Formats: sequence, C-alpha cells, structure tokens
Amino acid sequence: MAKETVTVDNGLEEIKLTKTEEPKKKEKNKPEKAKKKKNEKKDKTNKKGYFEKLSSEIKLVSWPTKKSVFKYSFATIMMIVMMAIFFIGVSALFDLLYGLVQGWIG
Repeated sequence: MAKETVTVDNGLEEIKLTKTEEPKKKEKNKPEKAKKKKNEKKDKTNKKGYFEKLSSEIKLVSWPTKKSVFKYSFATIMMIVMMAIFFIGVSALFDLLYGLVQGWIG
C-alpha cells in the first residue's frame, strides 16, 4: 500500500491532500464488470447523479470572505477612478496644447 501526501499553499490557506493506492484485485466475474460500466453510463445521463456530483464539487470550492470581496472591489474601483483621472488630464493637456498651436497659427 502506497501513501502520498501533497501540501499545496494557494496564498489563502494550506490544503493537505492524501492519496492512498490499494493493490488491484483480479475480477473473475466479467458480467458484473459489464453491469458496472452500464450503470456508470446511466449515472452520467441521470440528472440526480449529476446534481449529487455538482453539490460535492461545490463543497470543495474555497469561497472568499465578505471582507476580501469588499477589499478587492474597492481597490478595483479606485484603480478605475485613478486611470480615468489620468486619461482626462492627458486629454485636457493635449486640448490645451492644440489650442495654443491654433492660436499661433491663427
């Protein structure tokens, strides 16, 4: 039996995954194996099986906290405002220069 432990650091929390491999057993009854495959195909098309798998995957999602959502949303909005002020300022500067050049050429 082999056991492997992997540690992942995604910046928010530390996750430990453990994988255990069991030795494969030889199956003598092939008809049972065929039935299992048939049932697996049926589960894939079955809505109940789909939603059960979906709910188990949703439980694994690392959802952000309200504090982090507010922090990153505020930072994004402030960056947008700062970029808008910058481009409005550059546009006003070019308008001023264009007006001066038009005044000289007349």
